[in-house]
Amino acid sequence: MKITLVCGSHRKNSQSLKVSKYLSKILDQKGIESNILDLGNSPLPIWDPSMWEKSSELKKFWTEYSIGLADSEAFIFVSPEYAGMASPALKNFFLYLSGGDISHKPGLIITVSSGMGGSYPNAELRMSSYKNTRIVYTPDHVIVRHVESVLNAETSESKEDEYIRGRLNYVLAVLVEYGKAFNSIRSSGVIDIKTYPFGL
Repeated sequence: MKITLVCGSHRKNSQSLKVSKYLSKILDQKGIESNILDLGNSPLPIWDPSMWEKSSELKKFWTEYSIGLADSEAFIFVSPEYAGMASPALKNFFLYLSGGDISHKPGLIITVSSGMGGSYPNAELRMSSYKNTRIVYTPDHVIVRHVESVLNAETSESKEDEYIRGRLNYVLAVLVEYGKAFNSIRSSGVIDIKTYPFGL
């Protein structure tokens, strides 16, 4: 199994990247291949309608940039909260996706906050990022609050750190099982993206 983590922070060496690396390490320990797509260190150009043109430079760029996405069986989206919203980089990323890139695959939302925020990116992604991508979000999500104070060492350093590590381990285990189960849905023959490429 392969899982892709999309780190939605605009910053290099961000706290969101720290969380993404922690998650990737857990997956590696479980024997699951993982890949981090860091939108801070590898930013995407702002999407524009030339993506609809098969021979456009932007389309060519995305074709190269997105190598490996279709091979992933599950996805994790890590988003900081910017002004009460999911990161613009992550929203921009979803504009590039076609129905075939991540469709009918499970997605896990992890949001990051330096304080007590972090709930709005989860709500925003669940409401507006699934329609044409056909990503299927797991019921559970995690908000990593006071992110600077957790996931900094090999072992937990506080009750809050211990709790968030346990919660992250749990949702990853659930995501892996979703990934296994959704394989049978995609191979069933009932999915027809060609006829129905867009959600309603």
